[in-house]
Amino acid sequence: MKNNSLLWGVGLLLLGGLMLANAMGIRLPNGNSLTSVFWPLTFILLGVWALVSVFWKQDVKTESASIGLDGASESKLRIHHGAGELKVHSGANPNELLHGTFDGGMEHSAERSGNKLDVKIRSASNFWDFPFWNSNHQYNWDVALNQNIPTSLRFNIGANKSIIALRDMNLLDLKIKAGASDIDLILPERGRFRTDLDLGAASLTLTIPENVSARIRASLGAADLSIDKTRFPKVNGVYQSPDYETATNAMDIHISAGAASIKIK
Repeated sequence: MKNNSLLWGVGLLLLGGLMLANAMGIRLPNGNSLTSVFWPLTFILLGVWALVSVFWKQDVKTESASIGLDGASESKLRIHHGAGELKVHSGANPNELLHGTFDGGMEHSAERSGNKLDVKIRSASNFWDFPFWNSNHQYNWDVALNQNIPTSLRFNIGANKSIIALRDMNLLDLKIKAGASDIDLILPERGRFRTDLDLGAASLTLTIPENVSARIRASLGAADLSIDKTRFPKVNGVYQSPDYETATNAMDIHISAGAASIKIK
């Protein structure tokens, strides 16, 4: 964010300088005001910026980081990830919420309220990451989570490849919002909770462990859905395990998707 502010600062200084010159009566040789060249100059600078971002190879910073529980017994974790590869799995130490390696860097915030720890992690702002184009910067993360602490888990992911293996996790609920992503998601083997999947032009392979029942509701656009109907027969528009209502471990899954490819097994 700080790095991108530099570009906006330069743009505002340029505009302010041209407006000041115009107010002082300074004109171009052809008689036009200096503000008339603002947009041409802006697009030229943006073009130079884009070309430099392509040919200037950056050193990718890799950092290791961990976030402690600070005595909390419950957590809410929000993961925001853009371009690159995201791997999420269990394996954090008992006194940690998570640890991992983060190519491209990671920024986080943490707030403790009573016995609950609220954490947000996101890709670190990069000087070349400008909203109007994609840089070559890749954020490759490998994140291990605490598998025992009850956790509300949120993902907001962009054009990436995600491998999210939650088989051993103790989740309170799960929400994933994804754009043009390739997602391999394995749900936990224990618990009864709701999973919300909001997908754009994504490819999703969803694995529901054998000992877990499920009720699956799907609101689909131009999506291709493949589902194991021997495990989840369709009744009144809902795919549901025969023992869903009484099962100890069961997932209530809601899927909203556009032009997605979805496989559930």
